Amino acid sequence: MNSRVVTKQMLIDLDISLGTINNSPLIAQLEQDRNASGDTKPKECRAEAERVIRALRKISPDATRGKGNIDLSEEKPTDYWLGVIWALADLQWQCGKAIARKWSQGSDRYTEDGFEAAWNSYNPDHHNPISIRSVFKLAEKFGHSVADTSTNISAIPDPTTSPLAILNKFSLTGSSAEMKKQMLADVFAMEGIAILGQWTTLYAAPNTGKTLLALWLLEEQITAGILDGGKVFYVNADDTYRGAVHKIELAEKWKMHMLVPGHNGFKASLIPAFMEKLAEAGEARGVVLVLDTLKKFTDLMDKTAATAFGVTAREFIAAGGTLICLAHTNKHKDADGKGIYSGTSDIVDDSDCMFVIDKLSTEGNDVSKVHTVEFTNKKARGDVSSTAMYTYVKRTGEPYSALLSSVKRIGGADLDAVKKNVERVILLAQDNEIIRAISSCISKGVVTKSELIKAAMTEADASKTRVKNVLERWTGDKYEEGQRWAYKAGEHNKFSYSLTTPPSKS
Repeated sequence: MNSRVVTKQMLIDLDISLGTINNSPLIAQLEQDRNASGDTKPKECRAEAERVIRALRKISPDATRGKGNIDLSEEKPTDYWLGVIWALADLQWQCGKAIARKWSQGSDRYTEDGFEAAWNSYNPDHHNPISIRSVFKLAEKFGHSVADTSTNISAIPDPTTSPLAILNKFSLTGSSAEMKKQMLADVFAMEGIAILGQWTTLYAAPNTGKTLLALWLLEEQITAGILDGGKVFYVNADDTYRGAVHKIELAEKWKMHMLVPGHNGFKASLIPAFMEKLAEAGEARGVVLVLDTLKKFTDLMDKTAATAFGVTAREFIAAGGTLICLAHTNKHKDADGKGIYSGTSDIVDDSDCMFVIDKLSTEGNDVSKVHTVEFTNKKARGDVSSTAMYTYVKRTGEPYSALLSSVKRIGGADLDAVKKNVERVILLAQDNEIIRAISSCISKGVVTKSELIKAAMTEADASKTRVKNVLERWTGDKYEEGQRWAYKAGEHNKFSYSLTTPPSKS
């Protein structure tokens, strides 16, 4: 039979939640067990816990998140919530987390996931960590006096003393009607790809066309009247000056906002704060924020940074915002030859929807090339496409607007034809060395099957089975379908091979 272990930490957390810290035997025990280790932090004991609680009673948890510091130069600081959380974490008390949670629950914006992410983002090895002294000084700015000896933990902020009453407080039953008013219609910011009111992340290798396709998909919805261009903010943080100018011209045409770091005083680092402020001000609803590329806004290789970004992003989404992030795959492919997202898994875990974009084929010459790409869904919350395929044509010397106009969505019968063509292109590339060897042998007059296979084996340094399969796979007179040689039966039923002629370019 399985049994659930009740730890000392669980009991301490319950004492904090119920307001029984004054009579907690566990806190009293900790007070006795602690010894002077040279640490300048206040020791975990009843008196010190009460002192922290009294200070927190004067500090509103309805502050903006901030960056983990407390600016005491301001007369009435406002950006301090994360600073308070980290200062309590810095104490390394067993009851510290429970005190921090109880205080944070005084805000209507409190979420357990958000609190956990903030608490876990504290770095105990920081060279200049924030301390509880900053919290005491902050409390003084809001009228706290050391003469205040009240220690009623329930004032932070829940007056109930019953565990059942606390559970009842957390219940959302009865609020569905109000919450339903805040729901966005299930429509697409990008057709089949990104749903309004969700966080969608698109991963692709460099030069796959993710920016091009993102802009094309946005234009499609703006032109159709589904999106309000005035509420779409595309942050172009990964482009050349010339490239940015071309895309600004398009944004002007669509009446969409284009933000570029380094211009008009804008910095990429401002985005998380703006997401938070939009949520707090009730202005996030209907706003579509596109970040290109995500690595400019957070450190994807750092779990703490990615987690902190995710917390802010979720607040923005919960308030009705839409977030679309473009990010890179790493250099390695999976077993199917598909791209793999780069960085920690936190962004994928926090996103509502995730696609990987792969370039399937590139056909053409130095002047004009047709690129075929495929979106493959890896995570979905909603009725998005499992796959989507697009082509675009890149011609030398043409403007970006022409490249954008060349984009086509592939579907229906065309989709099957494109897939077959892509498969053919891939196979031709895989068989290329042996195709060249067989073609060379035919051009030298080796035209019977047995002799041709033997000669090509030597020239390509390949097995008999491999050469035979390639010979049979590309036999026929339809050059445009990949067929490179044809045969006719001669005397004694011997096959005689000849090269297939490419179609005229005229």
